[in-house]
Amino acid sequence: MDDLKKIAEKVTKHIGKHDRLIELFDMKVQESAPGYAKVSMKVGDNHLNAAQLCHGAALFALADVAFALAVNCYGQMALAIEASMNYFRPVKPGEVVVAICKELFQGRRTGSYQAVVSNEEGKKVAFFKATAFRINEKPVEKQPVSGE
Repeated sequence: MDDLKKIAEKVTKHIGKHDRLIELFDMKVQESAPGYAKVSMKVGDNHLNAAQLCHGAALFALADVAFALAVNCYGQMALAIEASMNYFRPVKPGEVVVAICKELFQGRRTGSYQAVVSNEEGKKVAFFKATAFRINEKPVEKQPVSGE
């Protein structure tokens, strides 16, 4: 197994354990690698807005988790300095949505990423874009975690 793959596995495990939204929103990390991630979520009652549709914030969170995995799987801690989302169609309770995040550009300190959120039929539900900034040289899994 090459070094980047080992790093990505460690980072994925660390984020899966410490990013509380993954469990709270019942997200499933399907794939992760440097510059790429795929995360899914079945829309339940805890994701609904007053219109009884998936809340836009839940879709944003799904795409943001995919972004966090894609950008941090290099092993160096990075955070979003800009993120936005466009919504195309509503998502109903019981539907499964998938966010696939891909790297567009990775420089020494910043990177650009995009994620497409699709439903089970493969129809695009939302589009997310974000800019990442590498905050330090310390590996992700060595970052301090509250409560430990």
